[in-house]
Amino acid sequence: SPYSSPGEPSQPSLAQALTHMASSVLMFKALLALGLTATSAWLVQPMPSGAARQVVGQAAEACRSVRMQESGDAEAFTEDLLDALAADEPMGDSTPSGTFVSADGDAEELAPLPSYLNHKTVEEARQKWKTHETDTGSVQVQVAVLTARIAYMTKHMQENKKDYASLRGLTAMVTRRRKLLEYLLREDLPEFKRITAELGIRTNQLLKPKLAGARGRRV
Repeated sequence: SPYSSPGEPSQPSLAQALTHMASSVLMFKALLALGLTATSAWLVQPMPSGAARQVVGQAAEACRSVRMQESGDAEAFTEDLLDALAADEPMGDSTPSGTFVSADGDAEELAPLPSYLNHKTVEEARQKWKTHETDTGSVQVQVAVLTARIAYMTKHMQENKKDYASLRGLTAMVTRRRKLLEYLLREDLPEFKRITAELGIRTNQLLKPKLAGARGRRV
């Protein structure tokens, strides 16, 4: 159908195919009947040339009438379908308008999403604690980024206590930050004190002597 988009089946195309199939069957039956009549007549007595031409003309006329009926039915069906579509989905005026309507009053400013605030906080921590211009993975940067993410996830868990997947992620981040702080405590004590003081990280558990030995003596 000229009104259907390419590559998409449409109802007019299906109707035309069914009509064409029916007309082909009718044509085949007409030709078969005429052929049987002519064959039986030839077997009884030879058919004159004029009679043969008359039989062929009748077959051609039958085919022509079927073709005209097929095209008429398809056009009528297509027009009916277009009228129904136009009634169900009226097309608006496609002429562009130069008038723009605005709402009255000042538009309220939408609150930023928590995920955006988390991303912004992480980027600020990364920029603040980097040791050089291209630093993205130093111990200081990792501790600062983990602290920002831990704060965000802690607030999330306070509001969603049954989010066990986030709880596992939060526990993994706390463990990772603890290992990094233990490394700083061993290798650079002044930097350890500075970063924990500025980020507000509690160091009570980190500064306790570790248990060792068979009876758990503090060393």
